[in-house]
Amino acid sequence: MLRTCTAIFIFVSFGLLEAQQASVPSQPTPISVDPSKGPNAAFQFTKVDNNLRAEADAIDASFETRGLVLHDPDLQAFVDTVGKRVLGDRSVPEKVTYRFLVLCDPTVNAFALPNGSVYITTGLLALLENEAQLAGVLGHETAHIYERHPYLENRSIRKKTVVSEIIAAAAAFVPGGYATWLATAAAANISMLLLVESVYGYSREMESQADHDGLAAMTVAGYDPHAMAAAFELLDQDRTLEYEPRPTFYHDHPNLTKRREEALAFADVHTPASARIGLKTDYVHAVAPGIVFNINADIESRRPRTAVARATRLVDAFPGDPQYQVLLGDSYRTLGAKTTVPTPDEFTPDGENEQRKRVLKMTEEEEQKVLLKTPESQVTLRENQAKAEKAFLAAIERNPEYTLAYRELGFLYQDESRFADAANNYRHYLQLAADTSLDRLRIGRRLAEVEKLQAAQPH
Repeated sequence: MLRTCTAIFIFVSFGLLEAQQASVPSQPTPISVDPSKGPNAAFQFTKVDNNLRAEADAIDASFETRGLVLHDPDLQAFVDTVGKRVLGDRSVPEKVTYRFLVLCDPTVNAFALPNGSVYITTGLLALLENEAQLAGVLGHETAHIYERHPYLENRSIRKKTVVSEIIAAAAAFVPGGYATWLATAAAANISMLLLVESVYGYSREMESQADHDGLAAMTVAGYDPHAMAAAFELLDQDRTLEYEPRPTFYHDHPNLTKRREEALAFADVHTPASARIGLKTDYVHAVAPGIVFNINADIESRRPRTAVARATRLVDAFPGDPQYQVLLGDSYRTLGAKTTVPTPDEFTPDGENEQRKRVLKMTEEEEQKVLLKTPESQVTLRENQAKAEKAFLAAIERNPEYTLAYRELGFLYQDESRFADAANNYRHYLQLAADTSLDRLRIGRRLAEVEKLQAAQPH
């Protein structure tokens, strides 16, 4: 059962595209990912390190308390299974307890805490396409733990700068959303370093090491390492879907290209003959609860293009499910006068400046009003409303008793000033909704409103 989560907004750390089979398979000879053989085998804990581990425990507790961890039994079992395969029979580092957790967050990210907690966001789950890609993500993140990167980075930063400077730099990344992330840290009285690392990533050297160790881990586990290479291509494509005021380290296009090339070089040599990839439909079925949460979070966080893309994926995979049809309709309705993909003008300097102004200074309603000043955007609005209506009607066709479809269709018709149609759908919703529904009062008020508007319309 999908449980409700509160969205927070973290920046991108990782993402993957479906892998291709290598043409010349060979038995892999991976680099070491075992701390007993690696450069940090002699790692000794200090008081500073123990404090950081305690702070990681506090982050885990805070996420749970704030309802940010998605507890769906089937999804959790799937993530655990892939994570355990990637870990294999390697020894567990001292003071590490591995846990693979799904974080309710619409942005594309994954990060590891020094205590062994590996978080993958619903945003990243919704972007990936198969099991091998997930294995690549978990391989990369567990490598950070094996190599003690959080501890080493903490020691390094303590020597180079003060925490206040890190916080100021990170807080400048995104309006609104990241403030919630920082508030989580403040409420738990925990280190900002661990949180900032999930935004910036580690040093390029550490990220490169995690890439190589992750490739080795997923290959030994029997997965196709081409998935790691394809990750950077998918991430590069996804970064253009929604505007970001300032790109993160992982949206650095030249660096993504280099990492992809290095991963391909490894994969072309080390791909096993019967490498595991996994079917797209199996993956979507396994992570559907995360995708559903993410679509709703995307809608709420002004990421309508991403919502449309993710909902379209669910509908394509399971066209008979009315829930997914309604999510697609909601996504198109929220998209409004925006195109489903960025226009060429949005990539120009003037276009980027205009987007920055809208994101930072305008509400969603104000942005839509500005867009609707052009004839092209008015046409786009009508097209998106037509697609929303089609999706809602498809949900009703598949299940005439699916209550939410009538409510959402009423919202759409009210937006379009089709007050008679809106009233009919609100009435149908009220007939089907349970007497205990908390939404009955709101819809009853909407019904009264559209009935008045309908009466005032000229005949």
